[in-house]
Amino acid sequence: MINNWKDMQGGCKTAFLEIYQENYHMLFSYGFSLTKDKDITKDCIQELFMEIWNTRCSLNKEVSNIRSYLFTWLRRKISRTQLKANRNKASEEFSADTDHDEPSYLELLIAFQSTEAKKQKLARALENLSSKQLEIIRLKFFENLSYSEIAEKTSLATRTVYNTIHLAIQQLRTEILAARHA
Repeated sequence: MINNWKDMQGGCKTAFLEIYQENYHMLFSYGFSLTKDKDITKDCIQELFMEIWNTRCSLNKEVSNIRSYLFTWLRRKISRTQLKANRNKASEEFSADTDHDEPSYLELLIAFQSTEAKKQKLARALENLSSKQLEIIRLKFFENLSYSEIAEKTSLATRTVYNTIHLAIQQLRTEILAARHA
């Protein structure tokens, strides 16, 4: 089987198919024991072998236990697939729970505040910003665009972007401080 590995790395399709056929059932049993999902297991095995073929030239040429190598690769692939699926599920649940009338970055900004009172003050202050100010703040602080990139994207002068951000932050500070002393 080790000769098949070296032959496969050299581009021999027959050796590649033999490795696939010799290991598929064991890989499926192992993968299914990890996921309990036949489709995910089959997809991960197919992706694994496609990756092996596509990267065969750069794979370790000194693999002494091909089956162990394949099991490790499959375990990592299934783990990444499940992690991605869990992230997608969490993201979908978060999206379903949020009110879509306002951009989600505002909700995140408010959520980062430590107390409920601070959250409410920030929410009220944000409501008083213009839509242009909110858009430019989103581009700067949530999309991490530079002032010149924001200017290009909004068709504003770079100086206008600076001024808009400065005034918006100043307005937020003033309103939050005023609310603190009220």
